[in-house]
Amino acid sequence: SGINAECPLRPGEDVAHKSNDKDIEFDTLIGHLQDIVLEVGFQDLQDGFLSEHSDEFDEEEENKLVYMEIYNSYITKIEGYISKRLKDLHPSFQMDLLLSMIQSRRDEVDPELFDTLASFADFVLFKETMLNYKSQRDNEMGEFPTLVVTSMACGLPRS
Repeated sequence: SGINAECPLRPGEDVAHKSNDKDIEFDTLIGHLQDIVLEVGFQDLQDGFLSEHSDEFDEEEENKLVYMEIYNSYITKIEGYISKRLKDLHPSFQMDLLLSMIQSRRDEVDPELFDTLASFADFVLFKETMLNYKSQRDNEMGEFPTLVVTSMACGLPRS
């Protein structure tokens, strides 16, 4: 009859129908999240924040108290923006559930997107982002101008 006995799909059934609701929700949220971090509004918010605060950071190993205040402000602004946009697109969205899904399915998330999300929970990564931004900006003002491109704008598929 031409039906492969080892195949778990019935004739006429496709792989998409074998996905469970959690897979569909995860894929939908990740797609929305990728779109959000590429939005001009998000890019402007992040760039403005980095521009406003990057001068406070230096290469010293010892962290200043103000770093944590800036970091907490970053989390509030960036996570708030993402959360609001995701709720607009997916009304039942809950950030803690998304972060839990991402942690358990890290291998299914674009590495650049994962790094952006990790910056909410990893102060060292946040500080590196600030220092990289400051360095790129300073290079722009020197003899060798460089294009400042956030890592999120590179390598993510556009829908």
